[in-house]
Amino acid sequence: MKIMKQIIFLALFMSNIFAYSGTIIVGVGKFAPPFSAADTDNHYFGFCIDLMNTLCKRMNDTCEYKSIVNEGIESALNKGLVDISLTPTPISPDLSPEYIFSMPYMTSNGQFITNNPNIKSLKDLQGKKIGILEETNLKTVLLQYTSIDNIKEFARGATIIDALKNNDIDAILFNVNLLKYLTSNQIATFRPVGKPITIGNGYGLLALKKNEVLINKINKALLQIENDGTYEQIYTKYFGL
Repeated sequence: MKIMKQIIFLALFMSNIFAYSGTIIVGVGKFAPPFSAADTDNHYFGFCIDLMNTLCKRMNDTCEYKSIVNEGIESALNKGLVDISLTPTPISPDLSPEYIFSMPYMTSNGQFITNNPNIKSLKDLQGKKIGILEETNLKTVLLQYTSIDNIKEFARGATIIDALKNNDIDAILFNVNLLKYLTSNQIATFRPVGKPITIGNGYGLLALKKNEVLINKINKALLQIENDGTYEQIYTKYFGL
């Protein structure tokens, strides 16, 4: 009996070691540049893709990417369609115990922008139409500033920017890193409203709690690329210094 217990323990131990030592299915956004996007051949590219490819290389794993825009993050994880989600998701203390976040890989603060001369502070956003991108998971945050009926979601960055130019919406809430990308590439030149707002505790990769071994591997790899300067190289490529 003692030998049998040792065998069972060893089997469980080894299964944890070799869990996910192969292909990792990563859920991403399909139209969320510069984080992730796909071309006509369904080839994914962007900051999150470069980051995840680097992590997988450090873990001796292979990454495969799948859009989870239509399915939704939690549904895709629960159905086993993906192993982890890399869509920009703020780390929240209110997370259900059946899920687990990695350590943060990027700040998740948001910044409101506008071209409406009557909006000069965050208080002025009350009752105004505010736009967000569908794949940025910021809808619940906006309920602090306006009603659900005034929250407008857009699939693409160009569309939401045009909506603000045409006064179809009064303001936009962007992730600060995304806004930095848009500004540096002269895609958006609108006026900021107030200071950046805190949204969660940074962006993290999300998985089911049962996949904690995978998250631990990812955390170890994240620390490695942060310490050796690789992360900074990837970040600078998309967002500048």
